[in-house]
This record gives sequence, structure tokens and C-alpha cells, in this order.
Amino acid sequence: MYELVLILPAAALIFSIFIDVLWMSYVQLIISTLVFLTVAAISLFFHSITVFFGGLFFVDYINLVILITVSVLELFVAFYSFGYVRTEIKHGLSKRKFKFYYFWKNLFIFSMMVSIMSNNLGIYWTGLEATTLATALLVSFNRTKESFEATWRYVIMCSAGIAIGLFAIVILYFTTSQVYGESLKSLSFINIMRAGSELDKNFLMLAFILALVGFGTKVGFAPMHNWLPDAHSQAPSPVSALLSGVLLNTALLGILRFYQINVSAGIYYPRYFLIGFGFFTILVSAFSIIKQTDYKRLFAFSSMENMGLIALGFGIGGIAVIGSLFQILFHALNKGALFLSSGNVLAVTHERKIEKIRNLSKNFPITGLMLLFGVMGISGMPPFAMFLGEIYIMFGVFKTNIWFGFLVFLLLIFIFAGLFSKILKMYIGVKDDENGRQNENRANSGTDKDNQDRGEIGVHPFMLYAPLILLLISSILLFYIPSPFLHIVKSASAEFGGKIIF
Repeated sequence: MYELVLILPAAALIFSIFIDVLWMSYVQLIISTLVFLTVAAISLFFHSITVFFGGLFFVDYINLVILITVSVLELFVAFYSFGYVRTEIKHGLSKRKFKFYYFWKNLFIFSMMVSIMSNNLGIYWTGLEATTLATALLVSFNRTKESFEATWRYVIMCSAGIAIGLFAIVILYFTTSQVYGESLKSLSFINIMRAGSELDKNFLMLAFILALVGFGTKVGFAPMHNWLPDAHSQAPSPVSALLSGVLLNTALLGILRFYQINVSAGIYYPRYFLIGFGFFTILVSAFSIIKQTDYKRLFAFSSMENMGLIALGFGIGGIAVIGSLFQILFHALNKGALFLSSGNVLAVTHERKIEKIRNLSKNFPITGLMLLFGVMGISGMPPFAMFLGEIYIMFGVFKTNIWFGFLVFLLLIFIFAGLFSKILKMYIGVKDDENGRQNENRANSGTDKDNQDRGEIGVHPFMLYAPLILLLISSILLFYIPSPFLHIVKSASAEFGGKIIF
């Protein structure tokens, strides 16, 4: 069963080479559903670490949280992509342009699955580097000057970061080879954890710092974050949802693995680095959000803020670890809804600027409400599940230092005000320029055939339903979290000293 999580995306990758893009969208729905059902079955019956494929891959409670996140979000992205491809083709894009869309998307998913489940740190690194190559072609999908510049910055910065991460693995291998010899055993995460007390603490600490900087570049930690808003804003909206919701968590997993290794060796100083980078990332994103004029860039900086908050929770420990583990899934659900909803607006108006989009409440009532609720959800307001994750994290922060807690809380309020004020202008604002009125008329008019074929706002119904259901799931999870997922979170939190509260 575990092997299927790798085999199915690999099969989709092969199919996407030979099958027409419209037919491939049906195949993708089937495969994404099978991956989700496989991960769901694993989650229901999972009780201990399971190794497969000759010990090169494994599933434990920590990477299972991320596997669940990837499978859920990717399923909704597959539904959204089904409508996205058809809508863009009807709006004038050639089918030829989408020829390799599913190929690169499936290579991206397959590479993430390889990294997430790898028991070998070298394979983890290879998979993470492969995600950079796959998504680079997706970021530049629109073939504009801005998308090429974003791709160039993305490849250069993330490759440099991954190179630093490779150096961290080399240093770790140097010290583990003193125990296991020069073999694959020295790169096995399970073996390294078992030998934690025998490893050189100075090398372990150095390896963690390098991993934090290297893999942290791909997480979007400040000040290594400059690629993130550009790449997320230029990529197609379903790809932006995956970049924000699951790729950042895959890179974060590498940092958490090095953190676990240090903790197993009795080294606890790394927690202060997680707290420092987490807080600084929240601070930078707070002031960056205020000056954004592009709504997709706005959501990208929100992703930065949430990754900083997750890192802060892991560094604080205790009950905050529970919040961070919840936040990994809850952030993906809400940010997926935001990016997919913004894709609906972009598909019709072809505008990225906030000042060019007005009166969504009248022109696009469903998508407008989804954007509004999505901002509430991503800011941790009820009735959305991120409220639960942020409460646990903030409780841990306040318990550690009340003044630090007030500072983080003020930054979160500041971020919410920045997000909500800009989206509110898009929702109820009125355009006051001629170009704006022309764009509004264009969005409103369409053709009768468009409205008949593609629904309320001129897009395929799947593009409406996917983010809507994501928000609905987020609302349900605030009040009821399935017991298997609670068990997984409880067991994963124990690896980081999390406080059991249920």
C-alpha cells in the first residue's frame, strides 16, 4: 500500500506524456483520487514507523501529516485544473501550450512524495532539488518577461539554498560515518536517530544551522525569501496553491529532520534558531503585506507569515507544537482556497493589480465571498480551522514569554488588517478610472455562451467548487477533527516534546 503513494504519481507522469491534455485531466482526477484514498487508508491503520523499498523510504507520524496535506490539496487542485485547462483554452490559449502542464505538475508531485517519504537524506535532497526543476517550468508557464524573471530568481536562489543544504548533509554524513562506516546506513534517518548520543555534537549543530539556512531558503524564511512572492504570483493559480500549501512544508520537513537528530543527541539550542527565523519571517511579511499591489503576491507573503508561525511553534515546543502540526494542514486548505479563488478572478479579468479589481460582491459574488472568507481563514479567525492552530501556538508563546507573545500577537493583527483592507477594497470598492470601468464591463459582459457554459463568473464550475469545498472542510475541522488524524498529530508532537492535550 505504501508503495502506491510513489507508484501512482509516477504512472500519472508517464501517462501525461502520451495522452491529450483534455483526456489527461480525466486520468489525473482518477489518479489523484486513488492517491488520496491510499493515504487515507494508511492514516486509518497506521500505528508505527513502516519502512519499504529496501529501507530507502519510510512513513512515520511526522511525514504522514505532510502526506495527508499533499494528498488532500492535490486532489482539489486536480479538480480545479480540470476546469482551469478548459476555461483557459476557451479564452483563447492554445491546447499546445498545455501539452506539458500535467507532465511538470506530476513530476512536481512525484518529487515531493519522494522527498517526504525518504529515509535517506541524499534521496530527500535529490527529490527537493527535482521539485525546483519541475516547478521552474510551471512558474514560467505564461512565457512573459515577468514570469521568466521570477523563474530565474527562483532557480538561482533555491538552487543556492539547496546547495547549502547538501553541505549540511555532507557534514552529517562525516560524523555518522564514524559510527556506521562509509555506507548508505550513514545517511539513513532512522539509523542516525538511533545513534544520536554517539554523534559529535559540534558537527550536528553545524549541520542543523546549514540545513536551516539552505532548506529555509525554499521554505521562504526571511531574509532568504525574495524568490517566493515572485514565483507564487507568476505561476498558474493551481500551481501557486501547491507551491504555497505543500512545497514549503516539504522543505520544512528537512529542517525538522535535522532538528530531531539534534534533539536525539541531547542538543536543544536549535530551538532558538527556529524561534528567531520564525519571528523574523513574521516581522518581514507583516511590513511587506502593507505595500503590496498584486493580490497573488499578497497571498505569497501570507504564506511566509504562516511558515514563520509554524517554525515558531516548533521552536517554542509544548502545546505550540500541536498548533504547528495542525497549521501544516489547515494552512494548506485555506491558502489553497485563496489561490484558487484568485485564479477565478484572474481567469476573467486578466488583472493582477488590486486597484484594478473592484466590486466583486456584485460582479463575482461567490468568488468574492470565498476571497473574503479565505482571508479570514488564513488570518486564524473562526469559523475556520486555522483559528485552532494559531490559538495553540499563541498559547505556547504567551506561556514562554508574555511580552514576546504580545509582540507576535500585534504582528498577526497587523497582517490581518493589511490583508483584509486590500481584499475588502476588491470586494466592495468602486473603480474610479476609465481603464477600471472598461475592465469591469469586460468582466460583467462576457458572452451569453460564456455564462451558459462556464457559470456565474465565466469559468468552469469545478473552478468554483474546489475552493468552496476547501473552505467548507476548513470550517468543519474547527469543530470536528477525525480521531485518526488526532492520533497522528499526538504521536508526531511527541517527537518534538509536544504537550498532549487530547
